Amino acid sequence: MTAPEDAVARARAAAAEMRAQGAYADARAAEPAAPATELKLYQWAIVEPDVSWVRSTRRFGAPITALKRLLLRLLVQYHVQLIADQTRFNVTLLGHVQRLEARIAELEARLGEDDESPAGGAR
Repeated sequence: MTAPEDAVARARAAAAEMRAQGAYADARAAEPAAPATELKLYQWAIVEPDVSWVRSTRRFGAPITALKRLLLRLLVQYHVQLIADQTRFNVTLLGHVQRLEARIAELEARLGEDDESPAGGAR
C-alpha cells in the first residue's frame, strides 16, 4: 500500500518512465490550435444559456426539476437582465482587447520600420 506522502513521487517517476518510452511524443508534436476568428470570438461573447440543462439527477428528480423550471420562469426578467449585462460586458471587453491588439501590431510595425531605417533607429 502506498502512503499519501509517496504517491506524488511515484506518479512523477511513472510519468518520467512513460516519457522515456515515448508515451507523450504525440502530445508534443501536435500543432497548436489556430487562433479563433473575430466572428467566433463574438459568438462566444454572447451568453445563451440552455434551459434544457436545468434538471435534477436524483432518484425522484422530476418534482425537483419542475420546481427549478418554475423558478426559472418566475425569475425570467431577472435572468434576462443578468444575461444582457454579461453579454454587454463580454462584447465590450472583446472590443477593448481587439483595439489593444491593433495598437500592439501598429507599435511593432513602427519599431520594425525604425530598425530598418538607414540610421539604425538612432535618434
